[in-house]
Amino acid sequence: MTDRWKRFALAAFLLAALVFILLVLQGQWSAFAELGGSTSGTWSARPGWLLAALGLGTVNLLGMAALWTWLARRLGEDVRYPEGVAAWVGSNLGRYIPGKVWQLAGLAAFMRSTGRSGSVALVSALVFQIVVLVSGIAAALLTLGNRIGDAFGGSILLPIGLAVGLALTLHPTVLRRATAALAKLLREDGPAVSSVIERERPTGGAYSWTLGVALLLAWWVYGAGLWFLIAGVSEAPVGDIRTLTGVFAASYVAGYLAIVTPGGLIVREGAMTLLLTIATPLPAAAAMGIAVLARLWTIVSELAAFGIAVLLRGGLGKGKTPDDA
Repeated sequence: MTDRWKRFALAAFLLAALVFILLVLQGQWSAFAELGGSTSGTWSARPGWLLAALGLGTVNLLGMAALWTWLARRLGEDVRYPEGVAAWVGSNLGRYIPGKVWQLAGLAAFMRSTGRSGSVALVSALVFQIVVLVSGIAAALLTLGNRIGDAFGGSILLPIGLAVGLALTLHPTVLRRATAALAKLLREDGPAVSSVIERERPTGGAYSWTLGVALLLAWWVYGAGLWFLIAGVSEAPVGDIRTLTGVFAASYVAGYLAIVTPGGLIVREGAMTLLLTIATPLPAAAAMGIAVLARLWTIVSELAAFGIAVLLRGGLGKGKTPDDA
């Protein structure tokens, strides 16, 4: 594929992602407007808190993009941080295109458009996503584990068993096999991808644990952002950041695992509504409104992070290629 066609494919991907994001924004805002009519006394906008929530969400996304870039560099890709951050944040918008593969395909296409390895991008993205989900479940267990135990008659065996399982998931051998299985599922298990997966062996387990700890902290930042968001739209008691971290992480994981819905739409909002009503003093109607607002918050954060990443990189059409080295 020529450079012109690579750039055209990248532009088409970004255009499709933005179109679907606008549709999601319109739908979510309409849903909130309808809900707001029945809960008009619940909302009270405070711009300072809302800006703080937006800032946390945007910075957190840029930080996660930097972590993916670090992982790609560990696996042998000579990618600069501004370029890697722009690639990850831009491909992240592909979650809203129907079909779960577009986020991964977009990242690989972005890297190929700069003359780099799509195989490294794909493998590192698969590993990264596995650790995101594992750390998200871990964050939910650490913050909501007592409620999970209560749901099973007060037994703590389930949270303990899940914690042990999560620790085993981050073992390098398990992570390699999970990556290989996902690559095969996506029909991307060619020789180039297999070579990159095998390249993980000499790195040991340090990178997976480093990623796990860093992403666990990222979930807490999201929990703080959700706390700021609720404080920015309601004067009702909102619970603590620890609880909201678990609520956000658990609902994100539930939405991601819902394969048939782009971006986990409806599933994530439903899970967050349920968890908010269980874990916080918010009534069901207000919890549903917060879940919809949380989706709007994350989308605006994603768009802001993408804009900043493009500015840091110097534009979409620029970037270092192997010939520039």
